[in-house]
Amino acid sequence: MRRIAIVGREPAARGHAERYVRFEDATVCAAVGFDDPPSGTAIPTFESVSDAVTETEADAVDVCGPGSAHVQSVEAALDEEIPVRCDPPVALDTQTVERVEELASNGDGWLYAHSSHRFSRLYERLQRGVESGDIGTLGVARVKRTAPFDRVGWNDSYLGIDRASSPEDALCGVVSHDVDTLHWTFGPVERVFARRRTGDSYAHVHLLLRFRNGGRGTVEATWGRADPPESRVEVEYAGDHGRLRFTEDDASATLKDEHESLDPDPPEDDCRGRLLRAFVDRLHGVERPPAAIGSDGDLLRTAVAVRTSMDEERPVELGEVSR
Repeated sequence: MRRIAIVGREPAARGHAERYVRFEDATVCAAVGFDDPPSGTAIPTFESVSDAVTETEADAVDVCGPGSAHVQSVEAALDEEIPVRCDPPVALDTQTVERVEELASNGDGWLYAHSSHRFSRLYERLQRGVESGDIGTLGVARVKRTAPFDRVGWNDSYLGIDRASSPEDALCGVVSHDVDTLHWTFGPVERVFARRRTGDSYAHVHLLLRFRNGGRGTVEATWGRADPPESRVEVEYAGDHGRLRFTEDDASATLKDEHESLDPDPPEDDCRGRLLRAFVDRLHGVERPPAAIGSDGDLLRTAVAVRTSMDEERPVELGEVSR
């Protein structure tokens, strides 16, 4: 049984606690970062990760949201030399990325910071198609969405985004999920150009990516704080042999059989549940945990490049935010 301390706020922490309770080989032993435990639970609460790990002998820490909004908790877990999971982005500045890399490389702890998109059956289908050569050589990968999505089912990837301190940080949190998935499918990014607009009740970003393999990518996202827009997503991967795509209609169709609605995946087997299952499997050694940041260092720095590009309104090469 692996003992996990969770960090975050409702509803993200509650959602993770509900999934862990369905696993036979993991339990939530502590909650950090809020006054009350997730509703419906009797989890003891603590003011810091260090206190939680010391008092409960936690085996790992799960940050229920983007690491960039909980940097102290990510670093504290690695400083305690235990594994930590968080959503991307891990950090939005080079100095923090370097500290996290050093902690993960020099101790027994390790970092798992991938998007739940990687565990979506729709994205997995596209990734398999790309691997099998269905599109040939990538020309352009396009993603367009309104987000964050906080509903049950296929589109709950962005729980915890509202912890972001600014619209720009929130936008980085949203597009980092897509950047992570594109990195997983097409490899490292070498240049980004992010343009954004923000208003009283909305924020919008248009992100241009150039991959190391020569392909291009675009990610366009709109996020409404006061008046969330309708949940929309369009994903298309186009190459010299063909294209693969899906929209929110395809996602909704996975919950319907002709004229009848189907029950959505149980929490432990939706995309976020499968993400947490992968984390627990690594804790048990079923899947080999990362020895260090390794190739994910490029992925961590892509988020820094996106934030830098937003601030400076210019294209940014990954080399500019690397050691």
